[in-house]
Amino acid sequence: MMKHFNLRSVACVIFMFALVLICVSGNVYAASDDPGADRLSGRNIPEEFYGEPSNPFSRISRFGAFTSACPFTNETYTHQDAFVNRPISHGMDVSQWQKDIDWAAAKAAGIEFAFVRVGYRGYGDAGTLNESTKDIYFDQNMKNANAAGIPVGIYVFSQAITPAEAVEEANYILQHIGSYRISMPLIMDYEYASDSNSGGRLKKAKLSKDAATEVCMAFCSTIAAAGYTPMVYANKSMLTNQLNAKTITDNGYRIWLAHYTKNTDYTGEFDFWQYSSQGKVNGISGNVDMNFYYAKEGDNFELIGIPLGSTVISPVANQAYTGQKITPAVTLTYEGIPLTENTDYTLKYKDNKNLGTASIIINGKGRFGGSITVKFNIVPKRPSNIKAKKRTDNYITLKWPKIGTATGYQIYRATSPNGTYKKIKQFSKNSTITYKNTGLTGGQRYYYKIRTFIKSNGKTYFSDYSPVAAIDTPLGYHRYAEAKSGAVIYASESTSDTVIATPAPGAKMTVSYSTVDNNGTTWYCVSYQAEGQTFTGMVKKSKVTVTMNGKVAKTNIVNVRKSASTSSKKLTSLKKNKKVTVLKTKTKKGVTWYQVTFKKSGKTYKGWISAPYLKLT
Repeated sequence: MMKHFNLRSVACVIFMFALVLICVSGNVYAASDDPGADRLSGRNIPEEFYGEPSNPFSRISRFGAFTSACPFTNETYTHQDAFVNRPISHGMDVSQWQKDIDWAAAKAAGIEFAFVRVGYRGYGDAGTLNESTKDIYFDQNMKNANAAGIPVGIYVFSQAITPAEAVEEANYILQHIGSYRISMPLIMDYEYASDSNSGGRLKKAKLSKDAATEVCMAFCSTIAAAGYTPMVYANKSMLTNQLNAKTITDNGYRIWLAHYTKNTDYTGEFDFWQYSSQGKVNGISGNVDMNFYYAKEGDNFELIGIPLGSTVISPVANQAYTGQKITPAVTLTYEGIPLTENTDYTLKYKDNKNLGTASIIINGKGRFGGSITVKFNIVPKRPSNIKAKKRTDNYITLKWPKIGTATGYQIYRATSPNGTYKKIKQFSKNSTITYKNTGLTGGQRYYYKIRTFIKSNGKTYFSDYSPVAAIDTPLGYHRYAEAKSGAVIYASESTSDTVIATPAPGAKMTVSYSTVDNNGTTWYCVSYQAEGQTFTGMVKKSKVTVTMNGKVAKTNIVNVRKSASTSSKKLTSLKKNKKVTVLKTKTKKGVTWYQVTFKKSGKTYKGWISAPYLKLT
């Protein structure tokens, strides 16, 4: 029995298969996810690539006044005034869509440089970037362009929407360079997918200008760190509306402008201009993208010796605002050996006058190649120190130097040197340079630091913190520590610090203040006399028994109780001015009590006396 085929189904299958696989000269094109398939093949050039000057009768500073004819389009192009003294070279950019190229013929026709696509990131949500998205003519084009002696750079058709993906694309280029000679920049082709109705994953991401620029900068910094020259390719619309192009060029990176016109009105900085997709070049069947290169003096895109990315660059500390341009030094080392400025590298500073983030552009020189940008912050000047103007057992008055450029000050306090600092006061006048911190505990060490702030253009900028000031409150009486077994006096509140002395059990020491270390352990600062010397240092609270001296006051006779209560059993009574040793302090129902010990009639007592009837000495 004869089976009947559904011709519509067969046609549908064939059509779907054709969308996925496009066979040309025996090569299979994986075009279904290629974001540049339409534009690079010339089937569909997005309208944002085209344009003429908005007003041909007006001439802004970037428009040109000199022209040259192009043998590859048979058109005459006007070059901007900025390029008047710069040599102009003819070049092309190619991909698998140009198929087999006779590179020797292209060179003989006048092609002086070329950019070759290494591959692409898929425009779908997956954003595929691997060997399956490699341009199938990449190796053939690189090999034959090198053999023909045409200077070559490499580009990747990007769909990156995060800095991490941009770094991945930069590394994708670097991993495929192999032994090919690179004489031109390495490029991120940053544009929407021409082969997708939605514009692809980049367009759908709807990145802000800042976010999109950050993506491009991540690509550039990765390429520069490897010792090559990075460049960003984008059409005029993308550079103007979706990117902060000036941020890219201000950091020393190149721009390749795509604008299909005879006289571009793009006002940003660029070094390459893709002016047409309709070029005719011997050795290529069909159209090819055409480019001008405006060479700068000293341009050398080849990997020169050692990439700056192999060096160690010291971080640049925050710099204090002065109102003048700030040019901090940078330290670079290679294999432990310091490099020399103007011999191994040069420095260029950007945005280094006002408060905020500044840049140092480091360009390799001599045996070092590539470019790296280092950021640093310009912040308000910080106070140099804090001092105690006055202090008592319950307050400390702080004083600090006036900072003339400041809007005000913020004061922070902690109970351990590296503990949690809490803001305790803010002043909004730079003339206020003292503060009385009340409600403190006597015999306690406190730690203070202060920073200035400046309010400018709706933003608040903070200085670094001042050095920490350790200030303790005095007591109106003395405290003593009796050493327990294992007591050790250290140079600071750390058992890893120098041992000052090891007092024997029962040895007496004078306590000046207490403090808390970063682990929450309480320490006492003590003075210990032994063998005719005085040793001062820190001892753990758990290794001593702390006592105070007192004497009966306010009344001729005071009762000593068994516990901290007036209803507790009376142990004995003491006369006025009788001296006792205070062991503990306890507050009960709002009343402070002291546990004391003393001798009376040859007997040792231990009991409690209400605080109002005892004076600490």
